[in-house]
Amino acid sequence: MSYLRRSYARLAGHRYKLLLGSLLLLVLGSGFAPAAADPGVFALLLLQNLAVGVLVFAEERPWLLLLCLLVVLGLEGAAQLRGWPSVRAYTGLAYSVFCFSITLRIFRKVLGAGRVSAELLAATMCGFVLLGMVGTFLFVLITLVQPGAFSNVPPEPGTVQALNYFSFITLLTVGYGDIVPLTNVARKATVLLGLLGHFYDLFVVSVIVGKYVGGVVEGVEDDRAAEPKK
Repeated sequence: MSYLRRSYARLAGHRYKLLLGSLLLLVLGSGFAPAAADPGVFALLLLQNLAVGVLVFAEERPWLLLLCLLVVLGLEGAAQLRGWPSVRAYTGLAYSVFCFSITLRIFRKVLGAGRVSAELLAATMCGFVLLGMVGTFLFVLITLVQPGAFSNVPPEPGTVQALNYFSFITLLTVGYGDIVPLTNVARKATVLLGLLGHFYDLFVVSVIVGKYVGGVVEGVEDDRAAEPKK
């Protein structure tokens, strides 16, 4: 048991790096799958991301994360066995709860960190990717309620991946114009995601720069204090 505790303690020290790797696998991994198999592959990658979240935050009472994992597992099972594509809107809702729960932990990490570290940078990247995933499922929900809310979005099985692409393009303020919101709700949701992305960028940059400058000043003061007095 002591070996397992030590192993988990080492794992917990790199939790945000592991979570970032899992998120990048979720966002980019299904791009290598055939189009026909894409929904199933994306569902598996979504489940692995939830499982990684439960694992790395096991010591912080992750009952909400575990509940999200079980709900997504049940909904995806129903979608595969019963052929109910509409349940993926509820899958997105459960995953969005997971994202917000992780994001709160990330904000605590960013605000509570003393100095800039690789783990802090990984945490901030996780927050950005999670925001893109929330935008993805928000757009999927809008598409289910209002079919044709976005132009140039293919029917299933390519809908989720197209809206995932559009979500991150919106966050990154690239704006290629190949996918365009057509309804009022879709446009307002796109504006909301863009505003959240800008707020996150400003928040993260200001906090990290402040901590970096503070760490540099503290290091200089420590060096001066360590110098022998003449």
